[in-house]
Amino acid sequence: MLPAMQTMASHGASVIDFEGAATVTHSQEIVAEWGSAGKTAMWWQLAIDTPFLIAYGLFLAGASAAVARRARSVGKPRLERAAAIVAWFGPLAAAADVAQNISLALILAGHITQPWPAISAIGGRVTTTLAIGAALFAVAGAFATRPRATEIAPTADDG
Repeated sequence: MLPAMQTMASHGASVIDFEGAATVTHSQEIVAEWGSAGKTAMWWQLAIDTPFLIAYGLFLAGASAAVARRARSVGKPRLERAAAIVAWFGPLAAAADVAQNISLALILAGHITQPWPAISAIGGRVTTTLAIGAALFAVAGAFATRPRATEIAPTADDG
């Protein structure tokens, strides 16, 4: 992804700028600045992003599901219920990312009209919010469900 991102940035605007453009005018300016090199780089970015979004969506769902299992095993039913809900944040973030990628592809293909720039900008915010929320929850949940030193029983091999 880095070479594609560098190509876009060196031709006037970063991928983040393009994803968050939100208006037809700003999207048109970016695509015009990029020229064919920047547009080609963005197509590569979209192609690479697709397997990545599937992976992080599944990872975040799995991390929250692991917190739910651990919460059940340590008797924290509220944390278990919260984890069951947060497990959906990863797939929802990935779905928002797919919507963003589709809108960006349409813009690159010449359909620089609303609602595509707006969908891209909103999709980016939703993706970021849900993904960061799920990641932070998984880390906090892992700490909240870790066994305490007094709960770890020595084994016969310890002595």
